[in-house]
Amino acid sequence: MTSNDETNRELQRKEQELKKREQALRLRELEAEINQPPLHQTVKHEQPEGKLQRWSRKMLLVGKFLAFVVTAYVVVRISTIIAGIMIVSVIGFIGYKIFLEGDRTKR
Repeated sequence: MTSNDETNRELQRKEQELKKREQALRLRELEAEINQPPLHQTVKHEQPEGKLQRWSRKMLLVGKFLAFVVTAYVVVRISTIIAGIMIVSVIGFIGYKIFLEGDRTKR
């Protein structure tokens, strides 16, 4: 019986020591959080833009827009030409099948 009592006491003592260590650690963490110096947000200093920089940025945007418009126009024109060629080809093929191929089978 004494060995069980001794092991229980030893376990309780170790448990108390562990709780004390955890409390001490948590207390140190909280103190570290409290004692941290405050952090201030900084802002990068930017030089004011000149007229030339604003003008060049606007021209760059206009150039991008014009490039987009020209590209869209070219794509639409090319797709229109391809669609026209396909339509004419299909009509020609149907005409060939109806009018010319039928004459060859009769002979």
